[in-house]
Amino acid sequence: MAKEKSAKKKDDWTKTLTRVFVVIILISCVLGFSLTLGFFSIFKSAADGSGIVVSYTIRDDSGVAVLSSDDTVIQNEVLIAGASQPLQMVIGQNYTDFIVPIEVYMYPNGWNTYAFFEPELTTIADEAKGMHEGDAKTVLFPFGETMTREMTAEQYGLIGGNYSETAVGMWIPLGFAPQPEVVLDNETAPETVATRMSKIIAKDNNTLTVQYGYASADITINQLI
Repeated sequence: MAKEKSAKKKDDWTKTLTRVFVVIILISCVLGFSLTLGFFSIFKSAADGSGIVVSYTIRDDSGVAVLSSDDTVIQNEVLIAGASQPLQMVIGQNYTDFIVPIEVYMYPNGWNTYAFFEPELTTIADEAKGMHEGDAKTVLFPFGETMTREMTAEQYGLIGGNYSETAVGMWIPLGFAPQPEVVLDNETAPETVATRMSKIIAKDNNTLTVQYGYASADITINQLI
């Protein structure tokens, strides 16, 4: 009888060990599968149709940071426009409007609608092809230097500016309608107007030349979706 009980206990113990072993094997398989997926995700690169989350810093032709979602830049550089969340986009997507509004925190006014341009977003997406998560690069906007507008002293006054106080190198806010179109007075302003910081690059007795295009973007791929 004692032998039967001993044999039964041994059999129960063997079954318990077998269950524990099976559980350990299953956990190992799950962990191994997850690690394998993580390992192979290193080699995944952005391509047409890829969803990407991009941290960025927009700069002018002198390297000044205009707009950024990069925490390091936000903490250590003076931003002309403000800070925003990283961009989320799909490589190859088509934008129906030239102006693509995003939300930007502009001190001291708080959150505002900011004018991003379709060529800027398209260039960032195109240049992201082949990049992996964590990769970083500088993307050039060669079209930025052509994005200028002349404004008379009267027109500048219509948007609340004081012409006598302006100087080359100053940044001023301009309002852009979706067409795009610089909004010069409240009477013709459409319902949707996005702000964009623009730099005065020339001035004479009655005319300002304002550049609203930017030179480049420093980008980092935060995530591939």
